[in-house]
Amino acid sequence: MFLIHDESWEVKATKEKGRGIFCKKPIRAGTVISDYLGTAINTAEYDLEADKKGLYLMYYSDKISIYPDLTKSGPHLLNHSCTPNCWMYIYYGHTLFFAIRDIEVDEEITISYLLDPNEGSCKLCTHICKCGNSNCTKTMHLSKKKYSKWRAFQHDGVIKTKRRNVIFGKKLLPLSSYPKKIPYNSIYKEMTI
Repeated sequence: MFLIHDESWEVKATKEKGRGIFCKKPIRAGTVISDYLGTAINTAEYDLEADKKGLYLMYYSDKISIYPDLTKSGPHLLNHSCTPNCWMYIYYGHTLFFAIRDIEVDEEITISYLLDPNEGSCKLCTHICKCGNSNCTKTMHLSKKKYSKWRAFQHDGVIKTKRRNVIFGKKLLPLSSYPKKIPYNSIYKEMTI
């Protein structure tokens, strides 16, 4: 669910990544853009092999993931970039996406998928990055060092706000209120260098 006004974004085709979300009005750094909503599923019972190309599953807890409604436009259409302009922030268990720098009109809104290091978990890995940035790593997987640092940072954030209970097969409902801005942290830059 987008938290910015509908006139601020649009879905457009990209050259090599399918559809993406593009900025129609400038978005300032720190602005909360969206909440990743969908149905709560049991991660252990989910067929990850069947969804390798989709990458729509969003972590909620060690046992629960959120799967979006693919018939609607939403943050699940944000594409990966090695130099993203948005980042993820855990807030009461919800994954919020926010701008880590100003995003200009016609610019694609992107995130890093922050996938775990590919140590045999991907047989014939399809998580190839096509962002085209000069420092592109050619993969959506983080290094071991970056992944460990990110997990520690994320864990600290999760502890600050308690997750709400969800039920398998039920929709994760929107929060009653959202922060308007997320403060910048140097870890966002460290993860993309």
